Amino acid sequence: MMTRQCLVVPLVVLASLLISTDAFVARSPLAIRTITTSNTASFLAKKKQNVDFSDIETRDMTKAEMLELNSQNEDIMNMELQMMTVFSLVISLPILYLCWVAFFSE
Repeated sequence: MMTRQCLVVPLVVLASLLISTDAFVARSPLAIRTITTSNTASFLAKKKQNVDFSDIETRDMTKAEMLELNSQNEDIMNMELQMMTVFSLVISLPILYLCWVAFFSE
């Protein structure tokens, strides 16, 4: 039973290596041309859909809008920083407890 497993495992590893060993092999020009023509043909076969972007309005933000957006972003970043600090303190509590026990136990 053990000898069968000893033979099967190397055969499976060898088979998987043989299947995936073409990663660093240069392909022939015929294979490359066949691949690109099939991709090109499938690309050209699709009909290009016209998208209407007329309903999108773009304009520059005023200074007041930019300051409001910056204050909102600053509040969000401060909240994220506080949450990251709390999370790291919570994660480090077991380590701090172990250090306390190691140094102050008799």
